[in-house]
Amino acid sequence: MRILSALLLLFWLTPAKAADTVRCIQNPKRIKACPHLLYRVAQLPDMTAPAVICICVSDFEQLLVKPTDEAQTIKLNMTKRQLEVQHGNKLQPVLDILQRQN
Repeated sequence: MRILSALLLLFWLTPAKAADTVRCIQNPKRIKACPHLLYRVAQLPDMTAPAVICICVSDFEQLLVKPTDEAQTIKLNMTKRQLEVQHGNKLQPVLDILQRQN
């Protein structure tokens, strides 16, 4: 019974420890804590093997909305280009994860 209790305690503590070591993909200018974090197992282009990644969904929400007019389309494209500069080749895989395509 003690072994079972020890294993359950170990499993209970493990996710918190794993979450502490994962660096989140977010806006580099973010000062406050991200209000909506998402943890997924994925392999981004700069990774050698799949691992747990953390994404600040709030920083990418504007790219997940379909534009309704030309002005919104232009604003969306500008925002996407800015995020591509900040995150490089990670941006499209992150968007795929957020759109549940991966």
